[in-house]
Amino acid sequence: MILYTCVLGFLTLVYTLVLWIFRKGLRVTPSLSMANEPMVSVIVAARNEEKNIANCLTAILNQSYPKGKLEILVMDDRSTDRTAAIVAELAHSDGRVRLIRINERASHLSPKKYAIDLGIRRARGEIIFTTDADCKPGPEWISEMIKYFTPSVGLVAGYNPYQNSGSPNSLFNKMLALDYFAMACVAAASAGLDYPISCSGGNLAYRRQLYLEMGGFHKHSRWVSGDDDFFLERMRETSGWRITYATDSRTFVPTAPPESIGSFVQQRIRYASKCAHYSFPVTAALIGIYFLNLSILAGMIATIWKPALWPIWSTAFILKSFFEHRFLARGQIVFQTRHSFSVFLATCLAHPIYLVAMGLLGRFTNFKWKGETHAARIPAHSEYQSKTAGFELR
Repeated sequence: MILYTCVLGFLTLVYTLVLWIFRKGLRVTPSLSMANEPMVSVIVAARNEEKNIANCLTAILNQSYPKGKLEILVMDDRSTDRTAAIVAELAHSDGRVRLIRINERASHLSPKKYAIDLGIRRARGEIIFTTDADCKPGPEWISEMIKYFTPSVGLVAGYNPYQNSGSPNSLFNKMLALDYFAMACVAAASAGLDYPISCSGGNLAYRRQLYLEMGGFHKHSRWVSGDDDFFLERMRETSGWRITYATDSRTFVPTAPPESIGSFVQQRIRYASKCAHYSFPVTAALIGIYFLNLSILAGMIATIWKPALWPIWSTAFILKSFFEHRFLARGQIVFQTRHSFSVFLATCLAHPIYLVAMGLLGRFTNFKWKGETHAARIPAHSEYQSKTAGFELR
């Protein structure tokens, strides 16, 4: 019990200290008025998105940004539904939309990375924006994100709040929204401390030339996930460009939440599948967080047989929850949003179970994504090696 107390106490102390430091980095990031409006290419990687793609493209076409400086490349990644037909119809009516159909999987890049990479190499824009087919950006998304591109900034990350759909008032959906908000707060805080650690590909912008100079996704080409985080990490470590986080509400890009508990689990397994492969400081922090929650969960269970453990794990749990609440309270000010305290309490209770389970599943199981089952990485020697990934440009 002494060893358990010492380990749990140390992990709790480090975790709360990190949250206190991160709270200092969580601040409003001002944007600046740009002297010019560069050409922008928005890349949407889509697979079987017939339900969402029209709304997404309509929202992008309705941007306040100058029409002559905007193009949209839809990378149709082997869709078997009407995605391509819907995009082709929109492209026929508005020349800013370009449809590129991908017919096979590539041997050198995971599917989404290949779609984005191909789009970037076909793009004409100076600034690349990426978003997902189930996202619906507001009309000032591009014009406001562009303002963050001062001469020293190479990448701007943004927030993807869950939009109201399905049963928005259910406790489950509210907990999902809070969990996603917490990830955005961590991303914004780390950027504010000049050590950005994460971002979302659903709301991301970077310089095209920078991407090409860095060799694109080459270093992490086999990882199925990570077209956003791994690219940001490599840029942070090697490029010398600044990375900033947009906190203006006009830059937010609402995204559809998982449709069910099952799809949520698959999404989180996908997220967790790459957690042990970040840079050492980030991986060490994630491992520490995992064992903190594992220790709290183990204490909860062991209390049934050893009641003396109750004050030990409960003290750690209360301290952890208190500092998380203060951190997220600061985040609500920065992002100008609100999440109820009751939802926070429910999420706190579920968090150790959820995090421990997802960590294990992400490490040892495959996940389903876009109708396909994936391992964390595509095999080094696979059936894709003998194929040249084909595409059609329309």
